[in-house]
Amino acid sequence: MKNVRERFDSLKLDISWSFLDKLQIDTNYITHGYYTYPAKFIPQLARRLILEYSKDGDVVLDPFMGSGTAMVESLVNTRKCVCIDINEIAYLSTKVKITPLDIDSLEKEYFILQESIYYFDSMLESENHIEADDIHERID
Repeated sequence: MKNVRERFDSLKLDISWSFLDKLQIDTNYITHGYYTYPAKFIPQLARRLILEYSKDGDVVLDPFMGSGTAMVESLVNTRKCVCIDINEIAYLSTKVKITPLDIDSLEKEYFILQESIYYFDSMLESENHIEADDIHERID
């Protein structure tokens, strides 16, 4: 029976697990670039592990949720996911990353904001009309 070191030494190096071809821009797709989190792993690694070691509908467990990479990749790849972390920022960040946006509501709020900005901008223009004689060099 081989010991652990002999087994490890007999393994063929698989360079495809290094992801050397990935730049930071490649790792920020979907919501992965939303929040910088220390020691997060690249989504390509999470995706590959999920696809190689689970099937559609399986449950993926991530006991150290961190930035939620495994959760996002699980959901995108039709898996369920249970994530755990004691860090409340990790929980909040992950919740934001996986919460779908209602595009109709977002568009409605955008137009309300746009109208408000236009309204306040026009109010400021009419209320704060400044004559050229009132301009002071030091204040400007």
